[in-house]
Amino acid sequence: MKSQIVFSIFLFFSSICIAESLNYTLISEFEVAAPADDVWALISSKDAHKTFQMLLPGMFEKLEILEGDGGVGTVLLVVFPPGTVPLSNEGKYVTIDNRRRVREILQVKGGYLDMGVTYFMETFEIIPKGCNCVFKSMIRYEVPDELAPDVSSIISVEGILIMAKAAAKYVVDNSKKTPKYSY
Repeated sequence: MKSQIVFSIFLFFSSICIAESLNYTLISEFEVAAPADDVWALISSKDAHKTFQMLLPGMFEKLEILEGDGGVGTVLLVVFPPGTVPLSNEGKYVTIDNRRRVREILQVKGGYLDMGVTYFMETFEIIPKGCNCVFKSMIRYEVPDELAPDVSSIISVEGILIMAKAAAKYVVDNSKKTPKYSY
């Protein structure tokens, strides 16, 4: 199956200053040669963290559920390999919307919050496009004015883009293994 990947990253700088803070949005999108329902099944899974750890050995030291069952309200501990900045964080699953195919993870402890960021959200959205889909990954964050130059230089969509591409590849590769029957 030929896969066409269209990749684009957009950095939107919001000039709206609230309490002397800057809001940023980083977006990545690419097309996946698989149905939206198939990709969403992986992203929305209560065991998605285990799948990502399997697909990306070395990217995480540890992915561990601290609270919950993998659904909304779950708190996940993310520990990266030594030398990574930031080294760890706790994220809470605040949205898993099957109708819109959106999963949102709000950083609630550690990570960029320890560096002065006041709000940090990662979003995965699967958008149907004919027989295929578009995998949209987004980071939204808010940082005080004076910290923006230092913190913004290390925040990137690259990490969640790697996760998104690994998930897409896994779904596409596994769809090839499923026999297609015609009647």
